[in-house]
Amino acid sequence: MATAFRRGLATYALQDVRDYPSTKMPAGHQDRALAALHAWQRSPATVKGGVLVLPTGGGKTFTATRYLTVGPLTQGHKVLWLAHTHHLLDQAFEGFGRGQDGRYELGHVGGGRASITVRTVSGTTGHGKVSDIKRTDDIVIVTLQTLTRAMEQQVHAGLRGFLKAAVSSGLTVVFDECHHAPAPSFRRLIEALRAAVPELHLLGLTATPTYTDERRQGQLAKLFPQGLLYQVSPQELMATGVLARPRVEEPVTSVQVEFPPEEYQQWIGSYRDIPEHVIEHLARNRQRNALIADTYAVNRAKYGPTIMFADRWYQCTALVELLRERGVRAGAIFTHRDADLGSPDARNGRSSDENEATLTQFRRGELDVLVNIRMLTEGTDVPKVQSVFLTRQTTSRILLTQMIGRALRGPRFGGTSEAYIVAFIDEWKQHVKWARWDDLVAAPTDEDDVASRVRLLAQTIGIELVERLARDLDPGTGDVAPFISLLPLGWYVVNYDAAVQGARAADTAEPAEDDVETVRQLVPVYDQDETGYHALFQALGDEALGDFEDVDIPERATGRIAAWTRRHFGAGERLTRLEQDVLSVVRHRAQNGQWPRFSSFDARDAHDIDALARTIAFTQELSRVAEDRALREEYSREDRLWVTLYRTYDQFKRQYDQSVNRLINLDSPVSAPDLATVPETFEPPEVPQHVKKAVKRRDGKCRCCGSKVGLQVDHIQARYVGGTHDLENLQTLCRTCNRLKGTRTMNFLRDVTPCRSAAQVMDNARSTFTAHSEQLEFRLRRIVNFGFECSAVFIMGVAWTREKGRVWTVTLREGNDPAWIRPVIDHAYAEWTATNPDFSATVASAIVVRSATGT
Repeated sequence: MATAFRRGLATYALQDVRDYPSTKMPAGHQDRALAALHAWQRSPATVKGGVLVLPTGGGKTFTATRYLTVGPLTQGHKVLWLAHTHHLLDQAFEGFGRGQDGRYELGHVGGGRASITVRTVSGTTGHGKVSDIKRTDDIVIVTLQTLTRAMEQQVHAGLRGFLKAAVSSGLTVVFDECHHAPAPSFRRLIEALRAAVPELHLLGLTATPTYTDERRQGQLAKLFPQGLLYQVSPQELMATGVLARPRVEEPVTSVQVEFPPEEYQQWIGSYRDIPEHVIEHLARNRQRNALIADTYAVNRAKYGPTIMFADRWYQCTALVELLRERGVRAGAIFTHRDADLGSPDARNGRSSDENEATLTQFRRGELDVLVNIRMLTEGTDVPKVQSVFLTRQTTSRILLTQMIGRALRGPRFGGTSEAYIVAFIDEWKQHVKWARWDDLVAAPTDEDDVASRVRLLAQTIGIELVERLARDLDPGTGDVAPFISLLPLGWYVVNYDAAVQGARAADTAEPAEDDVETVRQLVPVYDQDETGYHALFQALGDEALGDFEDVDIPERATGRIAAWTRRHFGAGERLTRLEQDVLSVVRHRAQNGQWPRFSSFDARDAHDIDALARTIAFTQELSRVAEDRALREEYSREDRLWVTLYRTYDQFKRQYDQSVNRLINLDSPVSAPDLATVPETFEPPEVPQHVKKAVKRRDGKCRCCGSKVGLQVDHIQARYVGGTHDLENLQTLCRTCNRLKGTRTMNFLRDVTPCRSAAQVMDNARSTFTAHSEQLEFRLRRIVNFGFECSAVFIMGVAWTREKGRVWTVTLREGNDPAWIRPVIDHAYAEWTATNPDFSATVASAIVVRSATGT
């Protein structure tokens, strides 16, 4: 049978990799961190839990993997690595394998174990599933949401075996980005793991370890009772030359993005990155790519060796072509996973050797620019990078962190003292909550830092604001509001964790995505909404907001938000979705224990275009040339936020002209060697077509109710709990029976019930009452066979007698007690006759259940 590719799974023979231990030497701060970790491991404690704090670029993954190989893995421990996005899973997996020196981190593992199997598990395509986990696995790298669901359901034998074996071997749990730990579902996960393996060691990794909320601080202290094991700040690492000092530039492309309003409404609040077709639209824009190439070519001496992050293989090749036309030495690396070149031969033509050759050229200084598709976000060693170009904005903090991290290597490790982060900004009609570089680079350690450092207006304004301001200032549209009233009074600085919303994966109970994003945003507060927020805060007071505390919130929570919004806020047009803003504020309160901090727009009055227009056009009465010069000087003032309010001077000038025209018309004053092997083979996600045909040919009809309409091939043991595509695990069911069965294990190929009580049979049978079919025969077979969880019906017949009328007889195979199903049949018969008075006369006046032996 064909097998499916599975990334993130490898077994390493330790006798081989020990010959090639990694030669990477820890930096000074990493040495100190490792000493603290080993001391923590040796120290006695009833509950083991501590946190390692290293900033972006400080090497959390390397430090953790080196600690694990030299310490816990050498001592025989199993390792469970928890992360909140699949990007971090891939990064951790790579950290154990062959590094840039061609050698292995696992080469540092001592002790008596012969091999180590590393497995990644998530809802992402290509990763393993929970049902793949085996007792013999050594390192399991899994997303938090996936493991949380699995621990709650307790249906995966392999996971149970892994944890049971860990009781004897020892278990070290790594919680990456552990500031997520206080979320209720993740607290329950840690508690469940400690219940299964009481002596486990819990190591938290983070760059943002503390909370101002005492409750969440207390929850962290309970999970990690040894507290901070080691901590170093970005400023310390910059001062010692370990990290470069970032300098951020944001060139404006003036490209208007096509994001259909209907799709935007569905996307908002999903916490997913922007849709793929929108990314494709940007990647194919030649004018935009030319601007990116020009930006580098004009400033090549300043930017130096540069990595550009693109989104599509054709954007890589286009940027390389445009850069070479401008005399820049450029190359690209991407894989067949990134490129759909139209044919297998073309895809295979982009070999790993070609990528390695290009990477080598860049390392040797033979190329100025290296263009790639996220390949260089996962720890690839590329020294002397002076700049990174981010060719588009992203809502993913993890992706942004990984890309920025490529430029942060300081001079002590072959990098530069300063690094340029060049982020290209497009014209977005809608309000999008972009991930920002500010707090990622500076790595604040509590929310007071975030509130005090926040760059107001940095992420709140798009073309929609410009269009609305122009519309409201147009004197032909009726009542006109003063410009100043259209600017926010300030912002609520919110910070909370949210699950990325994705579709459900086929044939499983798991979502196709199981990432968690940290949402940090500014919620604008306008004149019309100020009293609404105050009323909301007063009404809720100290009310428990449990529905909003976790990363995933129930559907009923959105109904509560809608009700609160209607009750406390007035109607009217707004730049952002008010319900989404209220939800963000409430989620912040639920997760942090206090309402978000309000940061006022202190420079609001200085950004009143009406006042500016009155001064230049009416008081000074400048000529058109002088007016344009004055406006350009105003637009570029460093003590103004015009370049954030209006991404281009043309937008700013348009707004000014609208204000002048309005004032004229109104005339009134207005008040702004690869040794990894894949030890297992995997079945394709869907049953092969020839196997489906064989199953349907064998069964001929629905094995449960006997229908021959809408037939489907069903897994007796569902794929979600490890069911295979073997013929013995497949049966033919009609659409209705398949839907009712769901992921339960029911084998209609067998004749005798596995049920142990009448109550179990009755519960199973009642679950079919929501399904109706026109023929009584199908209804009866479904009720009986579902009840017994097997093909219990031997034969079914109908006869008419003068005394009793139309009588149906259901004969059961031996081993299935008629008394167990009789009450359900009686109940169903009573329900049918009650809802259809003619039922007994025309369909069945009686139903008899008997066994094949005549009882």
